[in-house]
Amino acid sequence: MNEESILGQPVRFNPFKHHRNYILGKLDTASPEMIITLLSPVCNNYVDIYTGQMTPGMICNSVIAALKSKEVIGKDDFISWLGSEKGYRLIELEDRSEWIVRKCEADDCYIHLHPARTGPLTFRIKGSTLKTICLLKLSLKEFQAGITLEEINRIRTLSGLSPVKKLDRSKGILKCYEQFF
Repeated sequence: MNEESILGQPVRFNPFKHHRNYILGKLDTASPEMIITLLSPVCNNYVDIYTGQMTPGMICNSVIAALKSKEVIGKDDFISWLGSEKGYRLIELEDRSEWIVRKCEADDCYIHLHPARTGPLTFRIKGSTLKTICLLKLSLKEFQAGITLEEINRIRTLSGLSPVKKLDRSKGILKCYEQFF
């Protein structure tokens, strides 16, 4: 299942990679196998996740409206507009969230969209940590203070990740779990 297909052309936005509420909704009904499949395109580098209340569709519609107001909604105009910067532009939406638009290399669309890493409604997390905490959430009904290193590493193995050597409540996996959920 292509999570980006729900949004349509000309925007490519992966809500399972970049939208907290969308991720939470999927976790309510998904199996571990489905989550592993959905997370497979997520790299292990940093991922920026939107934490606001706009739905993925609302975000895409707002971006399209912003581009129309700048008269750069056509593919050639959009690419030309991006070329005058560093290949991307920042757009602020009505909820004050900040989004990066860049040229999409896919055949079916030309606008690639993701949250700006420094935006006020953005949470930055390593992709490997996102994979771990999503699977951890599925395996626990609620956060348990006594979660073990062995349990974390069992979960990481499901996603093809290497084990971690230690857990620290003030950073890493446990801190991100508490912040995300």
